[in-house]
Amino acid sequence: MKKSILKLFSVLIIIFCFIPLQGENTASKSGLSFNSLRGTWELLYSDNYGYSFRFDRNYKAIVVIYMNDSSVIFKGVYTIEDANTLRINISAMKREERLKDLDYKDGFVNVKSSYFIFKGRITGALKSRKLELKSDTISIDGSDSEGYFEPLIELNYTGK
Repeated sequence: MKKSILKLFSVLIIIFCFIPLQGENTASKSGLSFNSLRGTWELLYSDNYGYSFRFDRNYKAIVVIYMNDSSVIFKGVYTIEDANTLRINISAMKREERLKDLDYKDGFVNVKSSYFIFKGRITGALKSRKLELKSDTISIDGSDSEGYFEPLIELNYTGK
Protein backbone atom coordinates (compact mmCIF):
# COMPACT_ATOMS: atom_id res chain seq x y z
CA MET A 1 0.00 0.00 0.00
CA LYS A 2 2.83 2.41 0.88
CA LYS A 3 4.57 1.69 -2.40
CA SER A 4 1.46 2.41 -4.48
CA ILE A 5 0.79 5.70 -2.62
CA LEU A 6 4.43 6.70 -3.06
CA LYS A 7 4.26 5.78 -6.76
CA LEU A 8 1.04 7.79 -7.23
CA PHE A 9 2.56 10.75 -5.41
CA SER A 10 5.65 10.60 -7.66
CA VAL A 11 3.51 10.52 -10.80
CA LEU A 12 1.49 13.53 -9.62
CA ILE A 13 4.68 15.52 -8.95
CA ILE A 14 5.94 14.76 -12.45
CA ILE A 15 2.59 15.75 -14.02
CA PHE A 16 2.47 19.04 -12.11
CA CYS A 17 5.97 19.89 -13.30
CA PHE A 18 4.78 19.79 -16.92
CA ILE A 19 1.41 21.55 -16.51
CA PRO A 20 1.73 25.34 -16.70
CA LEU A 21 0.39 27.24 -13.74
CA GLN A 22 -2.61 29.55 -14.08
CA GLY A 23 -2.24 33.32 -13.89
CA GLU A 24 0.54 35.74 -14.63
CA ASN A 25 3.29 33.12 -14.65
CA THR A 26 1.96 31.51 -17.83
CA ALA A 27 2.00 34.66 -19.96
CA SER A 28 5.01 34.92 -22.12
CA LYS A 29 7.13 37.81 -20.95
CA SER A 30 9.82 39.50 -22.92
CA GLY A 31 12.06 42.48 -22.67
CA LEU A 32 11.64 45.47 -24.93
CA SER A 33 12.97 45.54 -28.48
CA PHE A 34 12.42 47.91 -31.38
CA ASN A 35 10.47 45.27 -33.32
CA SER A 36 8.21 44.21 -30.46
CA LEU A 37 7.52 47.79 -29.39
CA ARG A 38 6.57 49.17 -32.81
CA GLY A 39 2.89 50.09 -33.15
CA THR A 40 0.17 51.68 -31.04
CA TRP A 41 -0.55 50.76 -27.42
CA GLU A 42 -3.55 52.10 -25.50
CA LEU A 43 -5.14 52.07 -22.09
CA LEU A 44 -8.54 53.79 -22.00
CA TYR A 45 -10.71 54.18 -18.93
CA SER A 46 -14.31 55.32 -18.64
CA ASP A 47 -14.95 59.06 -18.47
CA ASN A 48 -12.35 59.65 -21.22
CA TYR A 49 -9.19 59.09 -19.23
CA GLY A 50 -6.24 57.07 -20.47
CA TYR A 51 -3.04 56.83 -22.47
CA SER A 52 -1.91 56.16 -26.01
CA PHE A 53 1.69 55.40 -27.00
CA ARG A 54 2.67 55.18 -30.68
CA PHE A 55 6.13 53.94 -31.67
CA ASP A 56 7.05 54.31 -35.36
CA ARG A 57 9.78 52.61 -37.41
CA ASN A 58 11.79 55.83 -37.63
CA TYR A 59 12.06 55.91 -33.80
CA LYS A 60 9.48 58.67 -33.50
CA ALA A 61 7.10 58.45 -30.58
CA ILE A 62 3.80 60.12 -29.81
CA VAL A 63 2.34 59.91 -26.31
CA VAL A 64 -1.20 61.12 -25.65
CA ILE A 65 -2.66 61.51 -22.18
CA TYR A 66 -6.47 61.74 -22.21
CA MET A 67 -7.87 63.78 -19.31
CA ASN A 68 -11.68 63.76 -19.39
CA ASP A 69 -12.30 66.64 -21.82
CA SER A 70 -8.79 67.46 -23.08
CA SER A 71 -5.58 65.81 -24.20
CA VAL A 72 -1.88 66.43 -23.74
CA ILE A 73 0.25 65.31 -26.69
CA PHE A 74 4.00 64.71 -26.50
CA LYS A 75 6.20 64.18 -29.57
CA GLY A 76 9.73 62.85 -29.49
CA VAL A 77 12.06 59.98 -30.30
CA TYR A 78 12.48 56.77 -28.39
CA THR A 79 15.30 54.41 -27.64
CA ILE A 80 15.67 51.23 -25.68
CA GLU A 81 18.49 51.65 -23.18
CA ASP A 82 18.42 48.00 -22.13
CA ALA A 83 15.94 45.13 -22.40
CA ASN A 84 13.78 46.65 -19.65
CA THR A 85 14.26 50.41 -20.06
CA LEU A 86 12.44 52.64 -22.53
CA ARG A 87 13.48 56.28 -22.92
CA ILE A 88 11.40 58.82 -24.84
CA ASN A 89 13.18 62.14 -25.46
CA ILE A 90 10.42 64.74 -25.79
CA SER A 91 10.93 67.56 -28.29
CA ALA A 92 7.45 69.15 -28.38
CA MET A 93 4.14 69.10 -26.54
CA LYS A 94 0.72 70.71 -26.60
CA ARG A 95 -2.67 70.59 -24.96
CA GLU A 96 -5.84 70.15 -27.00
CA GLU A 97 -9.32 70.80 -25.67
CA ARG A 98 -10.68 67.68 -27.35
CA LEU A 99 -10.21 63.92 -27.32
CA LYS A 100 -10.85 62.93 -30.94
CA ASP A 101 -9.47 64.07 -34.30
CA LEU A 102 -6.31 65.33 -32.63
CA ASP A 103 -3.95 67.50 -34.68
CA TYR A 104 -0.49 65.91 -34.57
CA LYS A 105 1.15 68.53 -36.83
CA ASP A 106 0.45 72.11 -35.67
CA GLY A 107 0.40 74.03 -32.40
CA PHE A 108 3.26 72.32 -30.60
CA VAL A 109 5.61 74.11 -28.23
CA ASN A 110 9.24 72.99 -28.30
CA VAL A 111 10.54 71.80 -24.95
CA LYS A 112 14.08 71.30 -23.66
CA SER A 113 15.47 68.80 -21.18
CA SER A 114 12.30 66.73 -21.38
CA TYR A 115 12.18 62.95 -21.33
CA PHE A 116 10.27 59.96 -20.00
CA ILE A 117 12.07 56.89 -18.72
CA PHE A 118 10.01 53.75 -18.09
CA LYS A 119 10.87 50.28 -16.90
CA GLY A 120 8.87 47.93 -19.05
CA ARG A 121 8.16 44.56 -20.56
CA ILE A 122 5.78 42.99 -23.03
CA THR A 123 3.49 40.20 -21.86
CA GLY A 124 0.91 37.95 -23.46
CA ALA A 125 0.49 36.20 -26.77
CA LEU A 126 0.84 37.82 -30.18
CA LYS A 127 -2.80 38.95 -30.55
CA SER A 128 -3.30 39.94 -26.92
CA ARG A 129 0.02 41.57 -26.09
CA LYS A 130 0.31 44.10 -23.30
CA LEU A 131 3.00 46.67 -22.70
CA GLU A 132 3.62 47.11 -18.98
CA LEU A 133 5.30 50.40 -18.13
CA LYS A 134 6.42 51.69 -14.75
CA SER A 135 7.44 55.33 -14.75
CA ASP A 136 11.00 55.77 -13.57
CA THR A 137 11.78 59.41 -14.43
CA ILE A 138 9.39 61.94 -15.95
CA SER A 139 11.08 65.28 -16.65
CA ILE A 140 9.48 68.17 -18.56
CA ASP A 141 11.56 71.30 -19.14
CA GLY A 142 13.96 70.04 -16.49
CA SER A 143 11.27 69.72 -13.80
CA ASP A 144 10.14 66.49 -12.16
CA SER A 145 6.63 65.71 -13.42
CA GLU A 146 5.84 62.36 -11.83
CA GLY A 147 2.08 63.06 -11.69
CA TYR A 148 1.50 62.51 -15.41
CA PHE A 149 1.55 58.70 -15.21
CA GLU A 150 0.24 56.00 -12.92
CA PRO A 151 2.79 53.80 -11.14
CA LEU A 152 1.97 50.86 -13.46
CA ILE A 153 0.37 51.25 -16.89
CA GLU A 154 -0.81 48.13 -18.77
CA LEU A 155 -1.37 49.15 -22.40
CA ASN A 156 -3.10 46.92 -24.92
CA TYR A 157 -1.58 46.51 -28.36
CA THR A 158 -3.99 48.01 -30.92
CA GLY A 159 -1.98 47.66 -34.12
CA LYS A 160 0.72 49.07 -36.31
